Amino acid sequence: MADNKNQAQGKSLGTRIALIVAAAAIVCIAHFIPCPEGLTYAGKMAIGLMVAGIVLWVTEPVPMAISGLVIMVMVPMFGISPYNNATDAATGAMTLGIWANFISNVIFFILASFGITSALLKTKVPAKIVFSLMKLTKGNAKTTVLMFMIATGVVSAFVSNLPCAALFAGIAMSNVIELEQKNAGADTKHTKNLGKALMIGIPYAAIMGGMITPAGSALNIMTINMLRNATDGVASIAFLDWVIMCAPIAIVLLFVAWASVVLVFKTDRISDATVAAIRESGASIGKLDAFDWKALVIILGMIAAWIASNWTGWDATAIAVIGMALFFLPGIDVLNWKEFVSSVQWNIVLLIGCVQSIAGGIKDSGAAAWIFSSTVGKIGASATALVAAVAVVLPLLHLIVPVGPAIIAVSIFPLAGMAPALGASPVTFAIIIAYNANASFLLGVDSCNMMTYKYNQWTMKDFVVAGIIPTVAMVLLHTFALAPLVAMVGY
Repeated sequence: MADNKNQAQGKSLGTRIALIVAAAAIVCIAHFIPCPEGLTYAGKMAIGLMVAGIVLWVTEPVPMAISGLVIMVMVPMFGISPYNNATDAATGAMTLGIWANFISNVIFFILASFGITSALLKTKVPAKIVFSLMKLTKGNAKTTVLMFMIATGVVSAFVSNLPCAALFAGIAMSNVIELEQKNAGADTKHTKNLGKALMIGIPYAAIMGGMITPAGSALNIMTINMLRNATDGVASIAFLDWVIMCAPIAIVLLFVAWASVVLVFKTDRISDATVAAIRESGASIGKLDAFDWKALVIILGMIAAWIASNWTGWDATAIAVIGMALFFLPGIDVLNWKEFVSSVQWNIVLLIGCVQSIAGGIKDSGAAAWIFSSTVGKIGASATALVAAVAVVLPLLHLIVPVGPAIIAVSIFPLAGMAPALGASPVTFAIIIAYNANASFLLGVDSCNMMTYKYNQWTMKDFVVAGIIPTVAMVLLHTFALAPLVAMVGY
């Protein structure tokens, strides 16, 4: 018998159809309403398609990648962008088609990053980091949470946030939380709060660690690429420059997030039996073997090459692709093809490519410039006021649009366009956008946060309460600390 429910989506057939109809209605309304002053038909339809896409990506009646592909191939139908590159006969200017906008260095960096992540997570390195740091805790529950967050943040600076959060959550659950539930009692306030603090703190740390380097998140690379496109190549953030500008804020936020979770979820000392078991687990891992060292040396070599790219001019994506390829060489054999293919999250790859393509149409059609001129452009706000407004609005936007690529697409072109007119650097806005596309301290259903929700240690209310302090701190740091860091680097 046919099931009227889509098990993967968790929605009834009627609901899924209604959501698709709603998205189609948005496109139809955009087609028939008059063009606002200063906005062309192509620009109007570009905005309409992006809004329809956001509705489909947030509600997900079909997989996000599928709806993204459909929206993308509709772009040429409304005269927004061509299918293939086109050259204007009069001016000689070339307009990139949707296929060219889809394929960029971002796609190849993302593919390489999944391979790098898979290779590192096969080694003992993450567990060694955790248990080496755990030796410093001496049974202090607050310090235990901090050590897990530091370990997660360090690894997440170079691997994808989701698998990193999943890995360290699994280690915390089996090596700390379950042991403490057994030794101190599963129903004690201390044990419950320890589980909440660890399982909320770990995704926080994965997200903040992912902001430390461009390699820490696919959305960082997407932001850098779209900033370059939005400014016609004028603003391009180098690897080390990103670290200098983003790492201080990410590290401060990691410690603020730790202080918040241990303040909200108060714990006692971890039992001696659990401490002894943790030490035994750490000792059982053993020393790094040849396999671990092969992977570690290649990854360290990539990090060195990325940092050196500020002076050598080497392409960060090329470094990632070459580094990933080394994992497959005979005699190294850290990865095989089956492992690599299974590690790639194709929905992310396809969605980012589609959003890039749609965003290219928003820029080329003049929609991005219109959004600026019809909003902040009329207000004439100062650079400081605009930075503050963006720092406040984007965390709220993430609650409404919990899709990182969409946040980047709808924000980067207007903000990059308005920045020079106000005497601000577009890099400042790009970094704020990247932070908010990656992070939500308030939205428990965000993908990275859901990596730990499955362990049933915290509720959505717990997540909101713990996230208030880090969210306020992020807004303040973006408002007052980011612009000086950007200026210090020279952007």
